[in-house]
Amino acid sequence: MQRRRSAVGSRQPKTSHVIPDFVPLIKRYQKAVYGIEVIQNEPTRGFPLFGPFNVQPDRPYRSVNIGTGFMIHPRGYIVTNEHVIQGASRVMLRPMNSKSSVPAYVVAADSEKDIAILRSRELKGPYTILSLTDDGEVDVGQWVIAMGSPLGLDNTVTVGIVSAKDRPLTIGSRKYESLIQTDAAINRGNSGGPLVDLNGRVVGMNTAVSQSSQGIGFAISANIIRKTLKNLLPD
Repeated sequence: MQRRRSAVGSRQPKTSHVIPDFVPLIKRYQKAVYGIEVIQNEPTRGFPLFGPFNVQPDRPYRSVNIGTGFMIHPRGYIVTNEHVIQGASRVMLRPMNSKSSVPAYVVAADSEKDIAILRSRELKGPYTILSLTDDGEVDVGQWVIAMGSPLGLDNTVTVGIVSAKDRPLTIGSRKYESLIQTDAAINRGNSGGPLVDLNGRVVGMNTAVSQSSQGIGFAISANIIRKTLKNLLPD
């Protein structure tokens, strides 16, 4: 009688590695994303020229910070990282696919949670809104898309997966409780932008990236954003 060959060591069944079509999702929701430019005017003291009594007068110093925000409320509220707008004397919003910027103001901010809310009187609705998912619906390994303006390059999207959940992280004096880790490329200027799932819902807000390695970025989870917004949003 002929023996059947064991399946062990035989050819493995084929698995499907179909990459989703991200184009419809990006076209639909990218209008909810805004580039942010922050002007910070800081007085700086001059330095001694030839001795302790010969000092240049104080002079203003103008620095520019960049980031991203996304529309979270039908009344025109935009959420971003607090560290993006910290110390701002002027905030400008640039809608995606637009070369012009509009002035905005800070409605409220929570430094500990690193979350801030912006609004502009010059942006008119109806707006494209991004909704927040629930952390319990986020799985390690699922596809995510980071939208924003890294290095000031508007309309930039990068794709990756959720690499891990519930990552604690300390940056300077700020302690983040539970971050989502992703390998989607995140760079300076992505801070405050959305990390969305394939349904267009916000999984987290892009916040930090490891400078000593590649493919390790972090986002504030949607649940923490939701809880913080309840305290920050006006009634």
